Amino acid sequence: MSHRRSFLATALLAGVAPLAVRRAWADGPYPQRPIKLVVPNPPGGPSDIVARFLAESMRAELGQPLVIDNRPGAAGLIGSAAVANAPADGYTVLVTSRSNHIVAPLVQQGAQVDPPRDLAPVGLALRAVGILATPGRSPWRSLRDFIAQAKAQPGKLFYGSAGIGATNHIAIEQFKALAGIELVHVPYKGSGPLTTGLMAGEVQLALLDFSSAQPGLKGGTIVPLAQTAARRLASMSDVPTLAESGFARYDPSFWIGLAVPRATSPEVVARLNRALDRALADTQMKARAQVNGWELVGGGPQVLEATIRQDMADFPALVRRLDLRA
Repeated sequence: MSHRRSFLATALLAGVAPLAVRRAWADGPYPQRPIKLVVPNPPGGPSDIVARFLAESMRAELGQPLVIDNRPGAAGLIGSAAVANAPADGYTVLVTSRSNHIVAPLVQQGAQVDPPRDLAPVGLALRAVGILATPGRSPWRSLRDFIAQAKAQPGKLFYGSAGIGATNHIAIEQFKALAGIELVHVPYKGSGPLTTGLMAGEVQLALLDFSSAQPGLKGGTIVPLAQTAARRLASMSDVPTLAESGFARYDPSFWIGLAVPRATSPEVVARLNRALDRALADTQMKARAQVNGWELVGGGPQVLEATIRQDMADFPALVRRLDLRA
């Protein structure tokens, strides 16, 4: 029996419709055409930057271009819904993060998509290291010192965020609960104004992404108290991690991963995962990670699945307590 006849016989015995058999044979091994990489944020943001680097590196492994499709809106849910409702054929992939995958569905009323339910994880690409920082003029040089002062003066110290419901808003509320302290929230309109406000001493604490913090760190207008990395970054080897500061279970790092429609076949998910892992092992990607303060992760889909499960255990109750609605 020829290879073609063997394929047809096996497929028919498995109950596959003749049309599906013809399509599977005609299409050949995945992928056979360009893959759309949907970014649920505007161009220029962290997810978009990571997506463009991954598209470049994954192309060599997949043999097809990955085309960036920015779909911003509704805190990332428009892009998430576009992928969840796309054909489950591996040609539409979401660049997802904690913000749109976990937080947005909890905050946005009437959300039409539930990413943990509607999307299948492909892999966890990276964690973007964050820095818990205080103004350069402050008297604190460790997280322990700050917590001691906050306990001595409950409700007298201020923390800033990039806005109500922003990832660093929820993250510091989580930190407050774990540390047993009371701080007053000052929401800013984005990361830029937040960083400026911290440097000016308008707030005493903020969680900044690595890139945003660099100018202030180099100029001495920001002092790092702890970093969210699992291990100290080489560029911040003198800054303790949160685990070293007594918060081993607290992980406010900004993660980015890939996901596809839930019904996508395991074979296609495995192919994409393999391409992602090889992209993360690329020398150029490692160099970019060092510059941008990224911890490259990789591993199978279960790594991202476990991250999502942990977030879903932590965030719903926190969002309800804060009464966040949009």
